Amino acid sequence: MKKFIFTTIIFLTTVGLLCNSSYAYTTISADAALAMYLKNDKLIVVDVRENKSEYCRDHIPCAINLPKNSHVFEQEFMILPEDGPILVVCQSGHRSGDASAILTRHGYKNVYSMGGGMSAWTGDTIATCEEGNGCQRNYLYFPHIASGDDWETEIAIINTSAETSLSGILKSYNEVGEQVGELKVVDLEPNGRYETKIGETFSDPELIHYLIFSASTDKAYAYLKYYDFKNATQRVAIPAPAEVNQNDIFISHITMADGWWTGISLVNTTTESRTLTFTFNNDPTKVKTLTLAAGAHQAIDLAEFLDGWQLDEIESAVISNAQGIIGLEIFGNSNQLSGVLLRDTTTQTLSYPHITSDQNWWTGIVAFNAGTSSGTLTIKPYAEDGSPLSTAEMETFKIGAKERFVRAVSQLNLPAETAWLAIESTVPISGFELFGTSDNLQLAGYTCVGIDGMSGVFPKLDKSGWSGIALVNTTSGEINVTLKAYRNDGQLVATQYLPLTGFQKIVDEPKIIFDNELDSATYITYKATAPVAAFQLNGDGEMLDALPGR
Repeated sequence: MKKFIFTTIIFLTTVGLLCNSSYAYTTISADAALAMYLKNDKLIVVDVRENKSEYCRDHIPCAINLPKNSHVFEQEFMILPEDGPILVVCQSGHRSGDASAILTRHGYKNVYSMGGGMSAWTGDTIATCEEGNGCQRNYLYFPHIASGDDWETEIAIINTSAETSLSGILKSYNEVGEQVGELKVVDLEPNGRYETKIGETFSDPELIHYLIFSASTDKAYAYLKYYDFKNATQRVAIPAPAEVNQNDIFISHITMADGWWTGISLVNTTTESRTLTFTFNNDPTKVKTLTLAAGAHQAIDLAEFLDGWQLDEIESAVISNAQGIIGLEIFGNSNQLSGVLLRDTTTQTLSYPHITSDQNWWTGIVAFNAGTSSGTLTIKPYAEDGSPLSTAEMETFKIGAKERFVRAVSQLNLPAETAWLAIESTVPISGFELFGTSDNLQLAGYTCVGIDGMSGVFPKLDKSGWSGIALVNTTSGEINVTLKAYRNDGQLVATQYLPLTGFQKIVDEPKIIFDNELDSATYITYKATAPVAAFQLNGDGEMLDALPGR
């Protein structure tokens, strides 16, 4: 928790601590609370005043707002870690005492109530409705929910910590940002996993447009998966973001011709209305705007949004003024479906960790230059054992400003042994990878930005179909990767150690990669001694989805 530097240090010993005789919390003066705030970077400050009328006017930097009078505190206090330390504040000290008593009755052992409240506080404050100023709340966002008619949404949350339990609350919201339905409390043991279908968990699921999960730690991972349960032909999985976008958002791939459609779903997570500006590749002078109220959600069919435009010329877009916006993109046709998160991040190296091109499967790659300068893309192919593959001519391509590069791998001049490839760019780019079947029935994709890392999750082992995982050593040196398979209750099922030489790829079904039986396992984690690129595929009949391993 971020602390601020003050010129005067006040020691706890200067003020006596007053113990409340009824409950096992401690009432301390504002001066003592300030000293604790300055000296203890693990202190959690909970402000139980009302949001707009009190908290937004001025509050302690990084204080979590859980209003007492409107009963938010009673509904959500369980997101706070039980071992504290927790400082509870209000305006005068009365509500903080009541809230502290609630905490101690529920087993919280290190709770302090600030006597005199914010009226007596002499430290810094900030006047905003946001916690801001570098504070980190532990949120996971599910930007679009489809539950009802022929569609259902599955979500899963994983506690990636092996030492600490995780508690959190799922809140559901309608299209104007109002909370609907009941709160869902999720408690996970270390390495525990929670999976549910929205229609089975919430009443009136058709009213829900998005979810926010507020967690007690930053060790939560989640995904959401949409599927057509009536026809069982279409499915797509997308990671749940833990961070909101702070810059322009990039839509790398738009397709609205030959039976294809593209839709986007956006949520304004801020407390202010936001007018978004869409600029498309075909005409930078021709823009479209969309205003999202605070907390609002909107799902958009781009063909309807751009009614009257020449749709077959539109390939990509940039969304400006997107601070605080989260979203996703889904594209498909009558048989196929895929999608990715909408993000504000770019890179100059993209890894595409699996290439398949045969009579049954094809691989597509997308790179998008959202900048104002043209650049050059260099494609570097590798064999499965990590050997760099030379071509008669190194594959290089020009990519203009606001231009999309999209190819089926079969269209590239690559050696037959190509198992994975990297794209190096002279300008920042975003992009993703697609897999599909030649019968045009299956499609799955995932982003290639930020999938290189030293740890990650393969979040679901499909019990009704099959699962495949891939790991690529993106460095030139030898590394070691540790895979661990877990059950939903967090119990370890099996461990597998994998040595990888430089640029080597391993891809297979988990039951083949592991030496042990995995029937009871529901997900897998990995840790590597150097960055790896990873993803997984799940398939079941005509249903297919993919997720990055981060």
